[in-house]
This record gives sequence, C-alpha cells and structure tokens, in this order.
Amino acid sequence: MILKITLIGLLAGVIGTGAGGIISALFRKNVDKYLDFFMGLSGGIMLAVVVFDLMKESMDMMGVPYTVIFTFVGVLLTMYIKTKMDVSKEMKSGYLIFISILLHNLPEGLAIGSSFMSTEALGLTLAIVIGIHNIPEGLAMALSLVGSKMKISKVILFTVIAGIPMGIGSFLGAYFGATFNSLIGVFLATAAGTMMYVVLEEIFPKSRSLYCIIGFLVGTVIVNCI
Repeated sequence: MILKITLIGLLAGVIGTGAGGIISALFRKNVDKYLDFFMGLSGGIMLAVVVFDLMKESMDMMGVPYTVIFTFVGVLLTMYIKTKMDVSKEMKSGYLIFISILLHNLPEGLAIGSSFMSTEALGLTLAIVIGIHNIPEGLAMALSLVGSKMKISKVILFTVIAGIPMGIGSFLGAYFGATFNSLIGVFLATAAGTMMYVVLEEIFPKSRSLYCIIGFLVGTVIVNCI
C-alpha cells in the first residue's frame, strides 16, 4: 500500500511539473519577443499559488502568526541560498524557482500520503488535483529557464526533477502519518516565503511593462481556475 501511495504521489509531481516544462517548449522561440509577458505570467502564477494556496493552507493548519514567521524564514533562506549560488545572473531566477518548487512539493506529497491513510478516495482525488495544479508551476519555472537560454531538453529535465519530492513526501506521509502531518503547515509557509522572494526580487524588477502586468493577471486567473 505504501509503495502504491509513493508511486501515485511521484507521478502526480513529475507529470504535473513535467507537463509545464513540455508546454514551455511551444513558446521557446518566442520567449525573447514576449519575455515581459512570460515573466509576468510566471510571477502571477507563483504569487497566486503563494497567497491562495500555500499561505492559506498554512494559516488553516497552524494560524496566522506562525505562518507569517515561517514565511519570513523562507525569505531569509532564499536570500542566503542566492548569495551562495555560483551561476550567472540570468540563470539565478530560474534556479531559485526550481528550489522553491522542490521545497513546496514535499509538503504537498505529505498531504497526499496522509490523506491516503484516511481514505483511499480522498488521497487519489488530492493527488489528481495537485498534479493538475503543478502544471502552471512547472510552466513558471520552465519559462524562466528558457528565457535564460537553457536548452529545452535540460529545462524539461529540471521540471521533472522538481516533481520528485512529492513522491518522497507521499511515502513519509503514508509511513509516519500524523507525525509529519503536523509539520505540513511549516513546510507550506517556508515554501511560500521562497516563492514570494523570487517573484518580488528576481522576476518583477526585470519586467516593468504593461505586458508584464497583463501576464501577471493571466497567471493569476490560470491558478484560480485550476
């Protein structure tokens, strides 16, 4: 049963973010031409996920004060990682998005595993919903990497790797149950902080235009509809 849950969680993560990477391949020739729009789209997707999903769920689990504290911890953690990254300035935003998605796929996996221990139907439903929900996040990461001139094959590989922690989280959630369930709020808030920092510090300052605003609004609507 635990192996089955782990596999379902892994597929939900890998297929979701990987699909976002594959979709980005359709835009790779036009990323330069429409870069401001795509950067706004990425930022809109990520901020909507932060506000409507990660922070909201974290607040429901452990209250507003702790959510704010651990969100700030996520910001500080990302700032520290950024200072230690030995990559070009153009690549940093894509890699930071990759790290933030890695971080928040783990608690989503924990939620899937814990739900399966409650009822199988609930766990399966949650895996499908999160898998679909991961598509725009994978797209946001992939578009940033494509914009920094990374090969599309490598971009897709990164989006697939980003989904792997969901399988790990599903295993831990199923195996340890309530023990890790109590930490999900902490992981969600920390992931929210990492994503928030990337958007406000790395994405939006580079794309100050009307097209960025339009992209941001489109990205917000996409997340709200999924």
